Amino acid sequence: MIGYIAGILTTIAFAPQLIKAIKTKSTRDISLMMLICTTIGMMLWLAHGLIINDLALIAANSISVTLASALLIYKLKQDYITT
Repeated sequence: MIGYIAGILTTIAFAPQLIKAIKTKSTRDISLMMLICTTIGMMLWLAHGLIINDLALIAANSISVTLASALLIYKLKQDYITT
């Protein structure tokens, strides 16, 4: 139960930032290194969850990786690809 609650909270943590970035069309205040480290960390937690077959880790980190990756891609596009 604790794993599911933790997963829900950490998963939804990226949603407001992603929504704000899309609405304001600005990601300048978001650290690129933080996004890279967090996304890789979530991918590793997802891999760990798959290895040990832990549904809470798999579910939470699948969604978290998706949200964090979307924010990372949006940041790269906004700050480094688009002028």
